[in-house]
Formats: sequence, structure tokens, C-alpha cells
Amino acid sequence: MKNMILLDIETGDFDVDSGIYEVALLVIEDGNIIASEHIAEVEDEASIHLGMGEGYSNISEDPSKIEQFQDIIDNYKYPIVAHNVSFDRKFLVHYGWLEDDYECYDSVRAIKYANPHLFSYSLGYLVAFYSINKPLTHVALEDVKALYNVIMKANPTRWIPLYKVSPKAFKNFVESTANVDGESTVFQDKKIVFTGASPFPRVLMKEIAKKCGAIVTGSVSKKTDFLICGESPGSKLDKARELEIEIQTDEWFIDAVSKDLNLETATITRQKVAATKEINTFPYKKITELKGKVINIALLPFRIQSKLEDILVNHMEVAGINKGSTGYKVDTIIYSDNGDYVLLKKAEELQISTIPLSEFNRMLLD
Repeated sequence: MKNMILLDIETGDFDVDSGIYEVALLVIEDGNIIASEHIAEVEDEASIHLGMGEGYSNISEDPSKIEQFQDIIDNYKYPIVAHNVSFDRKFLVHYGWLEDDYECYDSVRAIKYANPHLFSYSLGYLVAFYSINKPLTHVALEDVKALYNVIMKANPTRWIPLYKVSPKAFKNFVESTANVDGESTVFQDKKIVFTGASPFPRVLMKEIAKKCGAIVTGSVSKKTDFLICGESPGSKLDKARELEIEIQTDEWFIDAVSKDLNLETATITRQKVAATKEINTFPYKKITELKGKVINIALLPFRIQSKLEDILVNHMEVAGINKGSTGYKVDTIIYSDNGDYVLLKKAEELQISTIPLSEFNRMLLD
């Protein structure tokens, strides 16, 4: 997609009632930035470097800010692209910044199609993986510039517009997924928790998740893969953030199911994806220098630990896996890119090699 409007917003929280504090836009034509806009109202200059909307006023219902946004949209009329666009769109539609039917695309999905073998698709991870010298600050304009650089590096060629389904159409959507047993593996063996108020009946959402291979549980733990949130998600959201579990919206869940089943306006086509047989093949390069080594993976989220342990033990023939946060008797430590870890400082003293996860991911795909 050569022409687009890249978007990032900073909000008070996951719930739309928390408000919008920053909106940043980059207008892209033929892959080049031709215009940028940062829409915000500074309240405390000394705090804005903290990110996450700190130091800015709530501009959710500010007519002048909404007009500033809509002038850009109306002038260029390009599709909006954002990282996890269903989240940003939810706020913008709720407060009347964006029409409900405006064409939106999710850069997460596009980059997954371009590079399906990454351990994470968070913007921070992608910045590290693609060696982009632009740290993620959670300040809207800086983050949208980081997204631009990621898209230029990833060069996605398959863009699918955000699937939107209204509560009125949800009945048809449910009927379309009623007979898909064994046909969908989009969430195969993934542990999913639903939380928050939703226009979509939770009992049906859970049923659909199970038909798509998921294991639905009622509480968040370190084994949870996804927390799917509606409005006012409560303490489960806090727990998921604490455990670094992937957090998504109801709309994202329906979008994922719809694309997996090739649903269009809630009509199932039952087309199979030609590359399905490739899912179980090992897509990574074997790193021979790890053979016979002991690897510590304690500094990784639990869901990534499980995947990495399988790769290291079954394909790299390592001598052992250490998951202890005080495990120094190892040859190499693989760790999450973000974080200041005591174990890494000790490893430096003991001359133990360390590899950030994004670098290890590059080594596997080299």
C-alpha cells in the first residue's frame, strides 16, 4: 500500500471513557512522508517526556482538535493504518473523530503476513528486530515515526481492511461459525480469557473461541496467551499487563476469526489457505553453536519461554534449559529486549554470553 495515513494515539487507559490525550498522523505517499500532524494540548511541559499521554490534556471532545484531525483525513482521503488499529479506531469513532465506515488497516496483521515467524509483533519488539535506531517512547508522534520505519523495513504487501461487525450482524456471524468444527486453528491450543462489558454475548464469544481451537479460561495467569477485552475490563487487565500477556479487543477477536474463515459480511466461503501444510514445518535456521550448551530463558514472558524451549531442545540440541532467575551456571542467556535485569549484570561479571530475543529471532531467520 503506497498511500496511507499512519496513526497513533495515547489514551488514559484501555476503556474509551479514559479519553484521548494525543493523536499523531503521518501522511504517506509512494512510501514517503509528505505531512505530519501532532494533535495535543500541553498541560505540563515537564511531564510530556514520560509518555502514555502524561502532561497532556484530555482532548476527546475538543471541537478544534477534532476539526484538525478531520481536515487531514478529508484532504488526503487515504486509508488509516495503525498498530492494533481496532484499539485506536474504537476511541476515534466513540468520540466522533472518525466515521464508523472509514477504511482502516492493522499494521500488526500486515507484518505478520510479511514475516510470520517472529516471537512478538509489539511495536517495541519490531523496532528492535528490524534494528531501527528510534526507541519507543509512548509519545504519539515519536511512536508513529517508529511505525513508519518498521513498515518500510518489513515491506508488507498484503493488507486486509479491518473487519467490522455490528451487534445486529453478530447473529449472522455466529450462524456462519456454527459448523466450523475442525476447520479453524487460528487459536489452536491458545489460552484465552474474555473480560469487560461487550455488545457481543460472552457465551457465544467463548463458544466461537473453542471452535477455533482455543482453551477458554476464567482467570488470567502466566499461561494465558490472550486477554480479550470489552469495556471496563477491571483487574484482569491489570494482571495481564503485569504478566506481559497480549491484550486485544472484541473487534480484534472477531476480525481474526473472520479472516481465518474467509468470512465476508458474515458469509463463510470455506476456502482453505494453501500454505496450511507449512505450519508444522520448522521455519528456522539451526544455530549449531548452541549445540551442547545450557541456555537460560528466565527473562522471557512465559508464552515465549514455552516456544523457545521447544525450539532449543528439539531443534538446536542444547544440553539443557535453565528457567531460574538466579541461574548463573549457564553458557548463554536469552532475554526480553526491554527491561533492566539483575541477572544480566551478573552475567556480564561472569562473562556469560547474552542475546536479546529480537537478535536471537534474527539469527534463527538469517
